[in-house]
Amino acid sequence: MTEREFQRAVVELARLMGWRVHHTRPALTQRGRWLTPIQGDAGFPDLVLCRPPRLVIAELKRVGGKPTAEQRGWLEALQACAALECYLWTPADWNAIVRTLTGGNNDAQA
Repeated sequence: MTEREFQRAVVELARLMGWRVHHTRPALTQRGRWLTPIQGDAGFPDLVLCRPPRLVIAELKRVGGKPTAEQRGWLEALQACAALECYLWTPADWNAIVRTLTGGNNDAQA
């Protein structure tokens, strides 16, 4: 499963369960480079999911994928915030993802 396919499955599940979903997609420049226009620090996680009172932020990786140093920095900072849930998910976490997004226990944290 590619990271794109995995993300599509997570987004579909989240929407089915009533979550608001945000993902910032990169754009292909005229020079053939992928660029995500942001202001601030690079490496922000892939998905922001909101279904009050819960806010979930998740970085998605294919099986065997590793977060960059910038992504690890964001994950560490976000995980230190008590008011939100922050995860690093791979397809191997699918059952925990389902529990998290369907309102079950929150044991998918990485």
